[in-house]
Formats: sequence, C-alpha cells, structure tokens
Amino acid sequence: MPFEVPPWEDGAEIIEFMPMSSAGSGVGATKKSKKKKPKKKKPKATPAAGTDTATANCGFQYRPGVGPLAPPADSSSDDEADDEMRAMHKVRSGRVEKQRPSVQTTKGGKKQLVLKPELAQAALEAMEVTPTTADAPTLANKLQTELLGGRFRFINEQLYTMNSHKAEAMFRSDASAFDAYHAGYRQQVEKWPANPLNRIIKTVKRLPKTTIIGDFGCGDGKLAQSLPNKVYSMDLVASRGDIIACNITNTPLEPQCLDVAVYCLSLMGTNLNDFFLEANRVLKLHGNVYIAEIQSRFEDARAFVRNVSACGFDLVKKDVAVNYFYFFHFKKMRNVDKAVKLKPFSLKPCLYRKR
Repeated sequence: MPFEVPPWEDGAEIIEFMPMSSAGSGVGATKKSKKKKPKKKKPKATPAAGTDTATANCGFQYRPGVGPLAPPADSSSDDEADDEMRAMHKVRSGRVEKQRPSVQTTKGGKKQLVLKPELAQAALEAMEVTPTTADAPTLANKLQTELLGGRFRFINEQLYTMNSHKAEAMFRSDASAFDAYHAGYRQQVEKWPANPLNRIIKTVKRLPKTTIIGDFGCGDGKLAQSLPNKVYSMDLVASRGDIIACNITNTPLEPQCLDVAVYCLSLMGTNLNDFFLEANRVLKLHGNVYIAEIQSRFEDARAFVRNVSACGFDLVKKDVAVNYFYFFHFKKMRNVDKAVKLKPFSLKPCLYRKR
C-alpha cells in the first residue's frame, strides 16, 4: 500500500501569536527590572582642633595617645605636633626634603661649608682606610701586581736577548731592576708544578759535606741556605751580604777551587760558551756541573750537549722526560783555556705572556 502524506491543514496545529501592543507588555515584560538602591553617603570627618587640612585629607586624625605607654601630655607643644604631622604627610606623598648643610660667609667674603658634628664624624669615618683581607684584594694591589708583572716580562726579555756584559751594565744603571725582576720571578715560581732548585738541592745533599759548590746566578741564594756545604753564591747584584756581585763569566774565584757548579735557570744570555769556559776554569778535574732549565728553551737538546762538550765537559746523565724542565749532569774531563775561540751559542728565550 502506498505511503500517503496527510494534508497540511489536517495534521498541523495552528498557533496564533498575540500582537504586541506596547514595549512594556508581552514576553519582554515578564522580567521586572531591579531597581538600584541609592548608596548612602558617608559623613565626612571634621578635622579636630589643632589639625591642618592636609592632615585631614590623608584620612587620619591626630589624637594624643592614651594608656600607660602614651607620652606625657606636656612632652611637646602643639606646634611640634603639627611639624611631625606635616613631615609624616610628606613621607606618605613621596616628598622628602633633604637637609642642606649650612653655609657661612667668612670675613673675606668667601662662603664656607659648615657641617653638623654628626655629619663631620661620619665623613671622618668614611675617610679611614680599613685593612683588606687576602680574600678581597683592593684595586691598588691588583694594579701593583700587574705593573710588577709587566716590568718582570720586560727585564726578562732583555736578559735573554743580550750578552752577560750588557746585562751587567743594565743592572748597574738601574739597581731597582734586579729587585723587580726577582719579585716577578718569585710570582712565576709559584705557578710552576715544581721548583727545579729543590731537586738540585736533594741531589747535592748526597755529596760529602766537604764538597765546595759554586752557585752561578744564585738569585736569592736559597741553595746556600739549604746546604751545610761551603757555597759561593754569585749573581749580577748581591741581595745579601754573603752573595758575590759579579759577572758569572768572569768570577773572582781561584782556578780549580770548586767541586760542583750549579746553573739553575741561570743560562740567560747569548754567550753561553763564556759561561761554561769560566766553569771549566774554576772547577777541579772531574768536577760536576748540574743544570736545570725550562723545557721550551731547547730546540735540540743534543746540540746543546755538543756545545757544552766543546767547553771540556762530558755528559753523565740527562733527564728530558720531566714535564716543564730539563736536567743535565756533566763532568769536567779536560781543561780548556778561556782564550780558545768557540762559536757562541744560546738557548731560546723564555718569554712569559701577559695573562
């Protein structure tokens, strides 16, 4: 049987809407609008007697305190209370006036600043220099260290690139240069992994106490202070009374008077052949030479050994496996006159970079 759709008039219910007669009637008028209640105005507080209008506008009223902790009524006058309230109002409004120091005019017409006693005392305390600790170095100490390091690097470069005669003349013209150099040298020693002089001291202590030693380029003379032996400490400048001031290529020692010659970081100059010819002159036959130098100064350690051998010495032992330093032990096997013309030789200069 076919599906039939009933007519629209029979199956639909007609809904008639009532016309809207006014804006306030109908559906829109079902919800009643809420009336706002008028806010009650708070009565303004009248300022009390003795209080200015600026204080009253801030929302508080000055009233003398009551109770056991309140100040006496006669402690301050009404004028002082008014001044306190004005100052409080300035703080609340962000207007704080700084006290200006008084200025007096002298007889000559010049203005002179007059400080209050408490301000003058505070100024004196601020000018006092407080001692600084090692953990907090001052700017002056830092600058002094940098200046000392700069002068050390300059003198160090000069000593490595000139012969010993010019170095002697340099220290004679400027006696403070020697102290400045060794002060910077001590700073560098503190940065090294080890001090090579300590190894030489340990080696020489094994020798008999009757061994006579010559310390060529002794510096502060630490070797002589560490040994019971007789030690001739020699350098271009004498920092102590027991140190001989001389050029180590021409010492005042007698021929063949030493058993040991030590060169610890002192092979500075472009005429090292003169150094070892002088050592040959003052050393006894079969005398020993102990050398310690910075590793970076050697381009060819074998060439250095050959040059020293030309001055009458044979290599006994060398230690080039130690980091940062090379150690050599030579023995005098023959006499070589200082008048012999040998080819000058030197080591690479050890130039410290600015940190």
